Amino acid sequence: MSDETHVRELLLRTVQIVASRPKAIVVELEREAGSVTFIVSVDPHDMADLGGNVGQIAHSLKILVGGIGRKLGQSMSVEIDCRR
Repeated sequence: MSDETHVRELLLRTVQIVASRPKAIVVELEREAGSVTFIVSVDPHDMADLGGNVGQIAHSLKILVGGIGRKLGQSMSVEIDCRR
C-alpha cells in the first residue's frame, strides 16, 4: 500500500469518527506536479461537525496531512467539499 493510500485511509477514518453520516464520506486524491490534494466529500449536514468551533477540525486535518507530507518529502493538502 502506498503512502498516499495510508494517508487517505487515515483521513477517511478520522472524518468518519466526527461525522454524523459516516457512510456518505468519500476521500479522493488529486495529483499535480509534485503535490497531492485529498478532497474529502461530506454530507452538507456534516459541515457543521467539521467546521465547528471556527473550523478547528478541518484546520487540524490540514495540519496533520501537511506534516505527514513533509515527513514523506511530498506536498500534501486537504480540501473539504460539501456539495454531495
